[in-house]
Order: sequence, then structure tokens, then C-alpha cells
Amino acid sequence: MALHGGTPGARADIALRPQLVGEGDVAEVPRYRMPEQGMDAEAAYYVVHDELMLDGNPRLNLATFVTTWMEPQARLLMDECLDRNIVDKDEYPQSAELEERCVRMLADLWRSPEEDSPTGCSATGSSEGCMLGGMALLRRWRAGGGSGQPNLVMGANVQGCWEKFCRYWDVEPRMVSVSREHTHLTPEGAVAHCDENTIGVVAILGSTFDGVYEPVKDIADALDELESSRGVDVPIHVDAASGGFIAPFLDPDLEWDFRVRRVHSINASGHKYGHVYPGIGWVVWRDTASLPEDLVFHVDYLGGDMPTFALN
Repeated sequence: MALHGGTPGARADIALRPQLVGEGDVAEVPRYRMPEQGMDAEAAYYVVHDELMLDGNPRLNLATFVTTWMEPQARLLMDECLDRNIVDKDEYPQSAELEERCVRMLADLWRSPEEDSPTGCSATGSSEGCMLGGMALLRRWRAGGGSGQPNLVMGANVQGCWEKFCRYWDVEPRMVSVSREHTHLTPEGAVAHCDENTIGVVAILGSTFDGVYEPVKDIADALDELESSRGVDVPIHVDAASGGFIAPFLDPDLEWDFRVRRVHSINASGHKYGHVYPGIGWVVWRDTASLPEDLVFHVDYLGGDMPTFALN
């Protein structure tokens, strides 16, 4: 979420003036402090409603990779679930069941072999999915005996959340330069930046810059050669925020998903495609070994045992 702070400055004493006329309506609403008394619910609605008229029109949003229309039945379901705290899995077991089914659908869509026992979860957005995938890579590297300064290899065209992950978890970001000729990460560039402290390589399926799919299979083959020659085992996380729900349908023969053995995890955005409001993200690991058990919290204070993995 955006970080807010500082002093209000000259606007601190300027009140909101909804200019409503009705019994019980207030003449003005303070901008930066709680009002002395309440107001009519309808008046409060219009105070907020009218301020939001200053926002841009979501239907005209062509800049932030988000869809802004859903079927009315989907809106109805959302209205019916607004009072549910979805993190209380024991209180709302069927909601948890629906989430599990979605994870299984994604694992199947992304060609996870049945014998691998894939696991995954929803997230507040694809950025949180990236964070969770990065945490799993970092913990796996440490469990394997990593003791130096961890690093993460990715193209300079990655989405900003990966830089945020590296800063928050003290991981060195190794950005591979892009150029007019190569606008994305190449196998040669990835391998050249890897060493024994590399926790993983991020491959993008749908670059924010130009929509290109990075060559996941070729990158994996190059990392296989690296392991054969130097003994360095580097997993791949596929950031499929923009392509995870497109490539399986338009390019079904393209090997970028769990058909590639070196791909340990995939994240995708649920709201970059038709008929899905923001915000929802997903992350799936190819097997339980790719998600270290010590990252999973088992919530039992509501009576059951519900494994969870999230940042909130």
C-alpha cells in the first residue's frame, strides 16, 4: 500500500463542504481529524462518493495492466462474501476449499506432473506472489548450506516488486542488462551472473516493457550445463504475471511451465485478464519440497489445523 505521512500543510484547516441539504446534515467535514459528531449515513456516502469523482475513470485505464469489468453475477457473489474474513479458514471451510480447487486448476493448467504433489496459494496480487516465491528460493538456498551474500539473477526489465523483495530480504539483485537487440534476459546473460550464492533466476513470461516471453526452456538448459560443469544448482521462478493465463491457450506447445524440471515456482496475476476485478494473485510450487516447510504456518487457535503462507 502507499505510504502516507508528513504534515498536511496549508490544507489542514480546509474542511470538506459536501453542500448537502437535509435534516441532520453537517455544514462541513474536517479533512484531517475525526469530526466532533457523526452524520447521517447517506450524507457520509455522498461525501466520499463525490470526492472519488476526482479519480480517473477505471474503464479508461489503459496503463496499469488491470481489467475493470466483471459479470454482474460475480459482483453479486462478492457482495455476499464481503463480511467474511477469509483468513479464518476454519470458520469458512468452503471458501478455503474453493481456493484449493483454484490452486489445483492452476497446477493442471501449468502442466504440473501429478506425482510432484504441487502446492500453492492465493495472494493479494501478483507482487505478493513474487515475494512468496522469492522467500521460498531464499530459504531453500539457506537449507542447502548457503552462507554468503545471497543474490537473485534477473533481467533489468523485471517488475519493481523484485527489487523490493531484494531490498526487504537483504538479497543482492543481479540485474542483467537489456538492449535494443535483446530486450529480455538471455540464457548466456543469466548463467554469467550465477554463482554458488545465487538463490534463483527469475524468468518473465510477459515483460512489462514489451510483452515478450523470456526463453524459460533455454535458460533452464543453460543452467543444466552450469550444474554439470560447476556443480551449481540454480532453480527458476517464472514471473508469469502477464502471461500465465495467456500462453497456455495461445501457445500451448511453448515449454515455460512445470514441464521444465528446473522451474520450481510460478506466480500469476488474476486481474490482468478479462472479467476479473483487482486484486488477486496466485503462486504455485511444483512440489512440497520447493516450498520449505518452515515457511508454512499452521494456524490452530480456531480449533483446526490450517497451513498458511502469506505476508499478512
